[in-house]
Amino acid sequence: MGFVMDFDARNNILRVTLKGRVTDAILLESYATAARYAASHPPCRGIADFSEVTEFEVSGTAIKQLAGSSPAIPTGYIRVCVAPLDFIFGMVRMFQILGEDTRPDLRTVRTMDEAHRLLGIESPEFSPVS
Repeated sequence: MGFVMDFDARNNILRVTLKGRVTDAILLESYATAARYAASHPPCRGIADFSEVTEFEVSGTAIKQLAGSSPAIPTGYIRVCVAPLDFIFGMVRMFQILGEDTRPDLRTVRTMDEAHRLLGIESPEFSPVS
C-alpha cells in the first residue's frame, strides 16, 4: 500500500503514515519524500506513523542506512515515531539508537495520543500533501 503524507500548518507538523506492507524500498522512499518536502518548506516537526502497517519487511541494513543518512527534518525539531507493534517498535528504537548523534530530538511511542502529548498539540488539522 505504501505511505501518505500530510501536514498540519497550524501546528507545523509533517506526518508520514505508512500503510499495509512496508518493505525496505517503501520505507526508504517515504523517508526521501519527507526529506524533500521538509527541505522545500520551513522547518517543522514530524510524525512517522506505523499504526497502519500490517507487514513490516524492513531489514536491519535499511534501518542502518537511514540512521546513517541526514535527518529528514533538521535537528532541533522534535520528531516522533508511533509504533504500536512490538517488532516495529524494536526496529524504530534501533533506528533511534543508531542515529542518536544526528537525531537527538527523535522519540518513539506506542500511540498517536502519546505523540500528540509530546508535541503539545490537542486537535491537529492535517491536510494531504501532494
